[in-house]
Amino acid sequence: MILERILKYPGFLYELKGTHYFLGKWICKECIDENAADCVFMYRMSRRGKEEPETNMYFQKIRAYADFALEVPYNPPKINADLKALLDGLSDAELSSLKEQLDNFDEDLSKYCGEL
Repeated sequence: MILERILKYPGFLYELKGTHYFLGKWICKECIDENAADCVFMYRMSRRGKEEPETNMYFQKIRAYADFALEVPYNPPKINADLKALLDGLSDAELSSLKEQLDNFDEDLSKYCGEL
């Protein structure tokens, strides 16, 4: 179920096991960009504080980082296999954390981007 959700969304940055990953229908890649990871921290902090303008700004920045991280050529079988391997290695608690992050992403995607 989580795999299917990720594969329907555009790329975004999620934290799993203390590491940040770009995940989405076009990407499954570890993030090594400190600026992008810092945006995740600020996005979460703004979201918790219900600071709408800042939450939107950091949401959009993370989406842009995810788009810039895309690799060419697009390889759906590799992305699917990498996502499955990553998800299979997560504990129940880590899967729960990812589900919460996906729920937040889904809510903010609708709020800040409308229908894609």
